[in-house]
Amino acid sequence: MTAGRGPGYALLGLAALLAAAAVASAWSGASRLGGLGADGAASAAADAAAVEAAASAFVSAYGGFDYRDPDGYTARLAALSSGALRDALAGASVDPAAIAGRQRSALTVRSVAVEALSATAAEATVRSLQERSWVDPATGRDASEAVAQQVRLRLVREGGRWLVTEIVLLGEEPAGARGAG
Repeated sequence: MTAGRGPGYALLGLAALLAAAAVASAWSGASRLGGLGADGAASAAADAAAVEAAASAFVSAYGGFDYRDPDGYTARLAALSSGALRDALAGASVDPAAIAGRQRSALTVRSVAVEALSATAAEATVRSLQERSWVDPATGRDASEAVAQQVRLRLVREGGRWLVTEIVLLGEEPAGARGAG
């Protein structure tokens, strides 16, 4: 009858060890959260505000284009980005058709939501309204449209600044078209 007790004691010991680890982990987490205090909460709020500002600046630059300054467009985007995205933007050139079609766009950020935030990385979703205009090649007349967009950005902190490392277009839909004039 005593032979069956060994595995039972082993399981009981393992359960006690896991319970002790859970209590220690909970205490450690509560201590870290409690240690944030007003300064930590203010720092987190400041980081979130900085991420919102960086995301808004990037999306505004991304959605704002003027055919008269194509080199400035890619330079502005590269300055607000990091890593492979910055490298791709720095080496990119604007489509000659955009210049020939006298394309212009302006973007208004509607909202920015910080979805994830750590000391070195963040993710934000930006909703915006982009107004686009161009010359219709078939008629030679001005044309325009308004488009509602939603993008997700991944950002990293580099040198005290938040920079975009990835942009994903989540959706785009007409927000009201104005016909060729």
